[in-house]
Order: sequence, then structure tokens, then C-alpha cells
Amino acid sequence: MHICFNHELNPLDTMNMINNKLKFSLLALSVSAFISACGGGGGDGRTTTTSTNVTSSGTITGFGSVIVNKVRYATTAARVVRNDGTLIDDSPSDDDLKAILGEGNIVKVRGTRTDDSNGIANTITVDDETVGDIEIGSIDGTNATFVVNGQTIFVTPDTIIDDSIIGNSATADAAFGTLSTTLDSLLTGVTRVEVAGFPVQGGIQATRIEDFNGSATAGTGDLGTDDEIKGFVSNPGAASFLINGTTVSFGAGTTFEDNFTLADGQLVEVHGTPTSPTTFDATLVELDDDLFDDDFSGEFEIEGVIQSIVPDGAGGGDVTINGKTYTVGDISALSEDLRIEIKGVLQADGSIVITRVQDEAEDTIRTEDLVLIPAGASSFQTRLGLVIQPSDRTRLGDDTIANDDNLTLAEFLANVDGQRVEVRGFPLSGNTAWTRAEIEDSNELDCRLRGPAADITGEVNDFTFKIAGVTINVAQVSDNNFEGANDQPIGRQDFFDQLILSPGVIVQATSDANGVGCVAGTLTAREVEFEPENMVLFDDGGANNGLDNEVFGPVTNVTTTSFVLGGETIGVTDDTLIDDSIVEDARGVELDPVDLPLGGLLPETLPDLLNNGSLYVVVVDRSSGSPVALQIED
Repeated sequence: MHICFNHELNPLDTMNMINNKLKFSLLALSVSAFISACGGGGGDGRTTTTSTNVTSSGTITGFGSVIVNKVRYATTAARVVRNDGTLIDDSPSDDDLKAILGEGNIVKVRGTRTDDSNGIANTITVDDETVGDIEIGSIDGTNATFVVNGQTIFVTPDTIIDDSIIGNSATADAAFGTLSTTLDSLLTGVTRVEVAGFPVQGGIQATRIEDFNGSATAGTGDLGTDDEIKGFVSNPGAASFLINGTTVSFGAGTTFEDNFTLADGQLVEVHGTPTSPTTFDATLVELDDDLFDDDFSGEFEIEGVIQSIVPDGAGGGDVTINGKTYTVGDISALSEDLRIEIKGVLQADGSIVITRVQDEAEDTIRTEDLVLIPAGASSFQTRLGLVIQPSDRTRLGDDTIANDDNLTLAEFLANVDGQRVEVRGFPLSGNTAWTRAEIEDSNELDCRLRGPAADITGEVNDFTFKIAGVTINVAQVSDNNFEGANDQPIGRQDFFDQLILSPGVIVQATSDANGVGCVAGTLTAREVEFEPENMVLFDDGGANNGLDNEVFGPVTNVTTTSFVLGGETIGVTDDTLIDDSIVEDARGVELDPVDLPLGGLLPETLPDLLNNGSLYVVVVDRSSGSPVALQIED
């Protein structure tokens, strides 16, 4: 089912609305309500993705063309430009593109999409970066942070580190989580950096870091040699404003692009010169508000971090991401600082169709539990023995009080003793970096722990594994409560077979409702289930009349006609589309970025293409009663 609304505006008002403040509604409408609201007559009112216009804003996750938001865009006819429209390259080859950009760079792709996985780029706009000197003494190896121009740069396991920083004759960039070193060691000798990333509370969540003086691609999105900061405006005045505590001064010599007026909450990019660790003189101030052109209509994909949520009192609310506001009907799965991807359709008349909201966070460790050990000066401990030590990157909240968000550490710790908390984070440098800690207004007594499975044992050792150092005891879990990624029962043996084939896969364990077995170092589970790292928070049902859905996880028992994923056997047909990257791996050659039907891939059969234990994304059609794969992606 699609969700749609129309703005009762004339075309000029509509375009002004699009340029200044977008509000997207996720409303629980029936199909008939959708058809009525959108003026539909015959048919199902569904928007197809075949050769439709598309704007996609997000990080580059691969090349061979360019991959953004899981779509591979051909670039041989594209123009690569800066934010101000300055041409960087025209019709670049793959090698040319890699010389300009790197994985983790944030770009905006304009073009067309030919199917769910492929498109053609007309324009690639390179987002400006944070540029400046690393503040002396600011590198925190434990929490993986450092400071540039007063802005804290938060590094995650997925942050791409340029090969110029890795050193040791490295010839390829790498994600920070794959490097066996701490951030302070990695940045030894690096004085000036260029950082791509998303604005968050206190600074920037880095998606790519380059040595400005040593990287071949540094400076692509920058205008000259100015320092640059990016963030949200606060306390705007006649001659200054703040970005995360840094005072930005401006005067007669400062250019405000498009002559906009400063306002609280705007996302801006500022070029200029730092005059102290907390002051910055601006020469150019740009408003980051150009996701859609005035004449744009078609699909959009936006990746970013939630800046704020304002509840409406009825389960929904206004959600701001990348400086733009979207009105959603259900905010129960959303929280501030959550990294998400939004997909939808913007039509020329101003009507909006939201098709998907997906969690893109690296927060692979999550727990809900009671606080057992009273809070100390800077930390607290749960029943499972997890010591939670918040840092500058941790957003703190308390649902039991008014004004419950963005608390100081002292305010949070004053009320946490004996309370139920929800905490999430990710593995970092041998520890856990906690990104969110919230006191819940709940009387639930169970404990839950989610994270990468480790130290997996077999039948002779009573089937155990660990999450975040806590032993998961499954002796009391019935076969029906061992669940696959799609919530289907898969049984104890199949569950552990998949664990052994895919170490590090994300699993959630839950105790009984009374919390029996929630003790330090051990969780006695009543249910365990595979959890995809990226969870779909809202999905309209896809392009097959609501009969398909997307599943993710390790595949097993691959035959020529089927495979097992999430505990269910999924069949294939000659029409099942196989992602070109899967075929490339099987053949050892590079192909055109077009998915291929399985029936046209002879002599390869399914076992030649899929590896037991490897992770795949599969679009499944269940209309016939037996699940059939429509598309298989790497």
C-alpha cells in the first residue's frame, strides 16, 4: 500500500514548500483512501521504478560505476560537480571517478533508475566537507573521536579511512573497524584532514576521513584552501551564530549564498578561517537545502541522521534529518541520532509517496535491562553485568520525566538507579561505544541483548554463544523459539548451523517475562532470533501488490532450485534476477551493471553463484503460498 497526500497549493507555493521545508506523512490509510486522496481512477495507483527520475543523497559504498543507497548508477554520461555547480569532470570513466571520489564520500546523484538495483546518473554533486587542522591533544583513541574547528568528529566501525592515512604501503581505503589499530595511532603525523559525514549532536558522524595534505582525492568538494565546518545554526545574531559551541563571526565581507536569512536549526556549510579553537571567521555561508530542483519529480532516497523528533501526541511527529523536516505517522521505532534511509516519490504537483524508512545505524549492540549496580560518577551497570559508560557521543534521555531528552550525564545518572534502560552502541577498539542510553517508563522485567554472536559452541558443549561478552544459555529455549531473520521457527540445530557458518551475525536473546536468568555474565534465554543489521522501519509492500518482502541473512542448503534463509526454503525460477556483482564473483570478470535472470546464466547454476553461509538480500514473492525469490542481491 502506498501512502499519499496532496498539498492544496498553487505550483509556486508548492515549489517554495519543497525548497524550504518538506513534510512527508506516513499515514495509516486504506487503499481506497489512497486512491481517493491521489485522485486515482483505474489501476492501483502504484508508481513504478522503470526509467523514473531519481534523486539519491547518501554515501558512496562501492564503485564499478557508483553505488549509493544500494543502487548502482552508471556514470559514463554523468557530470561531476561541486555544490556551486562548478564542473569537476564530465563523462568520467571508473578510473577517473575513483581519482575524484572515494568510498564514504557523500554525494547527490540525479538521474534515472531502471530497476531496484541499477540506474543511470546524469549529475553527481559532491557535498562539501569539514576541513581543518586536528586540534592538538584532541584525539581520543578509546572513544575514537577528535576535534576539528571546534567540531567533534565521531568515528564508527564503518568510517572509511583513506589509504594515505593507513600508511604501511596501503593501496586501498578501508573501514576503521577492519583495522587493527586505535585512532590515536592511526592519526599519528596527520595534521590536517578532510572529513565527510552527517551532522549529529555535538559534531559530525564521519563517513570518510582523508589526509588533506597526502590524499589524491582530498579537496575535490572544497572551494580553495579555506577551512570549513558544517552543522546546525543556533543563536543567530547580527554578526555571529553558533555551530556546536563554535562562534561563527560574519560581516560585510561574508557572502551568504542566495542571500538567505539565518534561523535556528538550519544546516549550513561555512568557509573561512579559525581564529581560536572555538571561534571562526566566515567568508562564505551556504544553506544546505537543495535536495530537489524546482522542476524535479520522481523518486528520492535520502540517507542521514535524525536531528530531532517532535511528537504530535498521537503516535506520530515531525522528524528532522539533514536539516529538513518530515511528518511521520509512527515515530515509535525512531530516535534522535539514529541513522536512517528514507525512500519515496516526489511528484510535480507536490504529492508525496513514502515507500520505505530503514535503519542504517551501525548500532549492532542493543540491550534492555534493569540497572542493578547504583550509578557511579560516570557509569552504571545492568543485571547482565554490562558496564555502561556514556561518552560525548552518547545521547541521554529519560522517559519518566518532562524535558526528557539531551540530558547531561549528571542529570541522567541522578535517576538511573533501579530503572529499566534501553542502551545501544557498537563494538569499537575492543570496547563498546554507546550512542544512546534512555531510561524507560516501563514495568517490564525481562532482559534483552542484541549483537554479533561470538564464541559459538556445538552440541557437545550445550550450544552456547556470547553477545558482548555475555554468555547466552539456550538450554530452556524450545525449538519453536529459535527463530530466523523473518521470525519463522527454525529449530535449535538449524539455528546453530547458521551461527557457525556466519560468525558475527546479529542475534537477539530474550529472557522470560519475569527476568529469571538475567544475572551478571549470563542470560538464560527463552527466545533467540537472527536480526538483520539494517531493519526496515516502514515498508509499503513493494511493487507486487503487497505480496513481496525483502529478507536478509545467511543462506544455507543451496540447491539448483532453492535455498534456505531465515528458516524457510525459498525457491527460484528462470526469471529470478541475480545481482551482477554475484555473477562477477562467480566468473571473475566485470560485467555491465545489470541484474541477470537465472535462466540466462548457463552454465552457472544457483550453487555456482551463492555461497553457503554468505549474506544476501532477497526480495521474496509469497503470492503462490510458497516463497519464490524475485531478486537476489549481494
